[in-house]
Amino acid sequence: MKQIQSTGKTLDVAVEKGLEQLGLDRSKVQIEVLQEGGFLRPFKVQLTQILTEAERIEEFLENVLEKMGIAGCIVTSHDDKETLFLDIAGENSSGAIGYRGEVLDALQYLCSLLLNGKNDGFKRVVIDTENYRAKREKTLQRLALNLEQKVKRTGQPVKLEPMNPYERRIIHTALQNSKHVSTESQGNGSGRHVVISPKLQSNVLNSPNAPRKTLNFVYRSDKKRRK
Repeated sequence: MKQIQSTGKTLDVAVEKGLEQLGLDRSKVQIEVLQEGGFLRPFKVQLTQILTEAERIEEFLENVLEKMGIAGCIVTSHDDKETLFLDIAGENSSGAIGYRGEVLDALQYLCSLLLNGKNDGFKRVVIDTENYRAKREKTLQRLALNLEQKVKRTGQPVKLEPMNPYERRIIHTALQNSKHVSTESQGNGSGRHVVISPKLQSNVLNSPNAPRKTLNFVYRSDKKRRK
């Protein structure tokens, strides 16, 4: 949040000088008169930037990163009606990822609390850095397809490691149209995970221990059929 003090012969002059230094227009600042002007005394004002919700979250996240020792990062944002997207950029931004995105998820949770704490509605927050989310999504999609083939081949369900809701959703989506397997989330809290199970048809046709049906055909000659 930007804040500055400015002086001028008149109130308007003092305000305009402050706005010029901040690079903002009057609608974006809160103006407080610190000293009334008079004979040989200038007006003194304090201009404080009025932050949007997104800018407030950006500033909060930058402060948290600095306190974590991840200094020099810049946070930018864009949003739609349902989601606020935040991106962390800087030489040390990789420190905000953590093991399989755990630090990003924690930061995401804090920002979500701040954004939605005083609002009646709910807006999702997604934090990314160095395109980690897209890379992780591709990794999980490949994992899902590989495990689909394993379950198809063995006929046995596979239990994945615990994942957050975002990552579980990627697995479910990757396999939602599979003819061979189905997916289900099981467990509670931080231990919630995805189980990939064979569909009945996949189990019968592909399991090495599945029973094999033999089809018997009876041939009857034309002569016998005429009798």
